[in-house]
Amino acid sequence: MKNKLLHNLGLKIMAVFFAAVVWMIAGSFNDPLRDSTFYNVPVQLVNMGILTRQEKTYEVLNNTGTVRITVMAASSVLEDLTRENLVVRADCAQITADNTIPIEVSINDSVLENSIKSIQADKQFVQLDVEDFRSRQLTINVVKTGTLPEGYITGRTVTETNMMSISGPESALEKIRRAVVEVSMDNVTSDVEIIAQIRLLDEDGVEVTDSSIRKSIENVKVTVPILFTKEVPLSYEISGTVAEGYALNGVSSVEPSTILIAGKESDISAVEGIEIPASELDVTDASGTVTETVDIRRYLPDGVTLAGNVFDGRVKLTAEVEAIRRKTLNIPTDIIQVLNIPEGWLGEILDDQNLRLVVSGLQADLNGITVEGITPHTNVAALRDENGVLSQGEQQTEILFVLPGTVRQEEKVRATIRLIQLQTDAGEENAGE
Repeated sequence: MKNKLLHNLGLKIMAVFFAAVVWMIAGSFNDPLRDSTFYNVPVQLVNMGILTRQEKTYEVLNNTGTVRITVMAASSVLEDLTRENLVVRADCAQITADNTIPIEVSINDSVLENSIKSIQADKQFVQLDVEDFRSRQLTINVVKTGTLPEGYITGRTVTETNMMSISGPESALEKIRRAVVEVSMDNVTSDVEIIAQIRLLDEDGVEVTDSSIRKSIENVKVTVPILFTKEVPLSYEISGTVAEGYALNGVSSVEPSTILIAGKESDISAVEGIEIPASELDVTDASGTVTETVDIRRYLPDGVTLAGNVFDGRVKLTAEVEAIRRKTLNIPTDIIQVLNIPEGWLGEILDDQNLRLVVSGLQADLNGITVEGITPHTNVAALRDENGVLSQGEQQTEILFVLPGTVRQEEKVRATIRLIQLQTDAGEENAGE
């Protein structure tokens, strides 16, 4: 047997080897090796908590978030291989200083994995743009667009909340300047209540739509009251007594003299004006101009407000106070009128009398006082005694003047008058007539 086994041993070994080669060649024709390519396979980023714990955010650059996978295996193996069997991962624990992460490709089926000759991705790394993660608080501003009909304005706008937060990459947040909601006022005559979308704007008013920015809320409820307007006058009084030797000169004012009010039409239809109490302008012991600033909002009726945002409700009350002046006038005797001289009598003011009239008042009023304008005169009837008898001769009479109510005569002016009774035809005196 030994001789039989060893006889032509080389030929026998060659025959076995040849048979194996033939079998392999035959098998390759029945189940050949080939490539299969899978496109746009997403790369799964794992251990992202490493970045979030450092308050970092990221963006995948240069389309490195997807890869093309080429697999070489027997045809029968590739027939069983699907995209779901491909595992493409990038572990953030392996991130480098230049923010790249190696890509690892594997098969989730061990039988298939052992039957694959090769598997390769067209990219070796995921490239990230890593930034600090930030949050900011923004005030939500309501922007009213369009035009209301004449005679209407908007009241105090109310939002369900007036604050929101945004978060995202620092570079993205730096672009944001305002958060706004827009409400159209075109042809609106009643209250507006809407759910408005919040828009983020940059410094040029252009909306920022960066998907990396997260908003705490997307929409907010906005209520805009619509109010009717009306212009009404302001009225006021003055209280108190000025200091001795001074007087109100009659010049007083309120600025502005009218205001624009707003409210529901039913609330303001009966309002014809706003009264400011006299206590607001008190001139007690004043020796100069008195000015007071009053917040008119305290005196608006219920349901009525000021219209617009320009006027803050403060009005200025002014009352001018001046010192009382004196003026002395020399009264010529020849211009004094003698009134009510009885028939048969003569009366004349004696010459060479130094008659002076002293009047007091505000300077503007005194400037208009002249001797000719005050009509100096005396009344002879006032010289009769208690029995109605008029006496002849020289006697003192009071000189009267026609003075305006704005000035005051400081003291009486007396002059000497001579009365002469003429003789009647009967030669009798008529002293009682």
